[in-house]
Amino acid sequence: MYGPAAPVYEKALVKLNEDSSSTKTMKRVITDQAGMSYGMSGNISKARAIFEKAIAADPDYPLFYYNLACVSAGRNDLNKTMEFLRKAFSYKANVIPGESMPDPQTDDSFKPFMGDQRFRTFLNSL
Repeated sequence: MYGPAAPVYEKALVKLNEDSSSTKTMKRVITDQAGMSYGMSGNISKARAIFEKAIAADPDYPLFYYNLACVSAGRNDLNKTMEFLRKAFSYKANVIPGESMPDPQTDDSFKPFMGDQRFRTFLNSL
């Protein structure tokens, strides 16, 4: 379901990056959609590459880090997951107006770690 959408979002992102009048908000939204579409379709490497590139260009946007935490969880990397969640929540004031930070305690991406006391304690500290 998400697989066919991912390249469409990625093409839109390329066009937005070529258009100097594109808004930062639009770039953030399309980047999120492209990366999440790849991730949810199982192409974790492509999702990771999109979010890493996005952070290099826009390092203050928290959802890029949050989504990298999801990617890291998909790779079963607890330490990276916590590192990216920490960064995401340190930039939470920079969400797009009207947007809110997702709740990692209810996000299916992190279900595999919910039995880990260290992870639960970490989530409570955010």
